Amino acid sequence: MCQKNNKMIYSMVKRIFLTMMMAAATCLAFASCTSDPSDEPGRQEEETPSEPVTPPDGQKVLVAYYSHTGNTRQIAGYIHEAIESDLFAIEVVNPYPEDYDEHLEQARREVAEGYLPPLSTQVEDMAQYDIVFVGYPIWVNTAAPPIASFLSNYDLSGKTVIPFCTSGTSSAEASYQLVRRLCPDSDVKEGIQIRRGTYDTAHERVLDWLRGLGMIQ
Repeated sequence: MCQKNNKMIYSMVKRIFLTMMMAAATCLAFASCTSDPSDEPGRQEEETPSEPVTPPDGQKVLVAYYSHTGNTRQIAGYIHEAIESDLFAIEVVNPYPEDYDEHLEQARREVAEGYLPPLSTQVEDMAQYDIVFVGYPIWVNTAAPPIASFLSNYDLSGKTVIPFCTSGTSSAEASYQLVRRLCPDSDVKEGIQIRRGTYDTAHERVLDWLRGLGMIQ
């Protein structure tokens, strides 16, 4: 009698055990077919780049720049991305030497002589622009010579001219004076200078500068 009861108990325990194992397997299979919504593709929000701001009163803007190493081009890009504008690269007919010493010697000579290097690019219709941003590197404590060529090639009377520049440790003041001298009948606004070693904060500083000028909110 005891042996028979033991067999019945064993059979019941076995069935219970098998039932629990099947239930556990079912749960695991179900879990493997589902996922947390936070892991689903596309559920995480992505930052959408803001659209360029329309200039005050619908004015037309040109962002012109000369860049030898790419630093000034980067700053010009920040302005162009923030404000509806046309981007224009000022380029010279005869590129400057890549060798630093040769480059420095030529820049010193051109600045001292007031030489205006011929440009290979031209703005097709300067008259259409109300605001002209002018960007350049500081060479020999002033704007790189191609900027003098650019400003001398066009009549910017009545336009708003806004300088921006990149440099090592040199001051930008002499370059601002040059811009004012070559644009006597323009409204020359406060410029911005981005020095070497500060490019990690350059984007936000450019935006703050544009806000200060009333170009963006």
